[in-house]
Amino acid sequence: MRLKDHYKTLEVFPTASPQEIKKSYRKLAFKYHPDQNPTNSFAEAHFREISEAYEVLSHPAKRRKYDEERWLSGMSNHMEHQQAITPQWILNECIKLSKHMATIDTYRMSHGSLRDYILQLLSDSHMAILQEHKDDETNKEIIYQLLNATSKLQVRYFDDIEHRLAQLAGTDNELLSTINETIKERKRQAGRNQYIPLIVIIITFLVCMLVYLYGKK
Repeated sequence: MRLKDHYKTLEVFPTASPQEIKKSYRKLAFKYHPDQNPTNSFAEAHFREISEAYEVLSHPAKRRKYDEERWLSGMSNHMEHQQAITPQWILNECIKLSKHMATIDTYRMSHGSLRDYILQLLSDSHMAILQEHKDDETNKEIIYQLLNATSKLQVRYFDDIEHRLAQLAGTDNELLSTINETIKERKRQAGRNQYIPLIVIIITFLVCMLVYLYGKK
């Protein structure tokens, strides 16, 4: 299912300010409101699209997440229309992804979209090309770039990616060990992070108790 272009729906540029988005929404909502077009079924359907687009783009967190999904979707479309797939082209796409992930708030990103895009980069056809050329240095760099790009990816999304990276590493035991240790450390960190809310609650409780006891003196 292709991602809807909310910016196109609201007739604004992706760089539009919140004020510009709101202004365009009001104009279009009035123009296509069902009350203004009682016999036009298209207008009613388009009004729903306009409302959905505004609901996403007017909310800062939802807009950030949508922009990330839109970027990944655009990269996926670019990949689909690429004519000559080579190991160097795949590596270049991995480098672009790694650089891009370094510029965004990875805690608010769409983890599922990132996983799906990487699995496209490591699709069966791409893996066949990489294995056919047997360029160990290129394959190694692809692995490092993808490990870097997924440094904040939730571990529950990583199983399929880990399997593909291991396939790409082949019989390189050092590289396989790097992949394995990297994933293990991320899983350990994810396990530790689960306790952070509990620790915060306990510390808050202890501080409140100290304040209470101190106040009674």
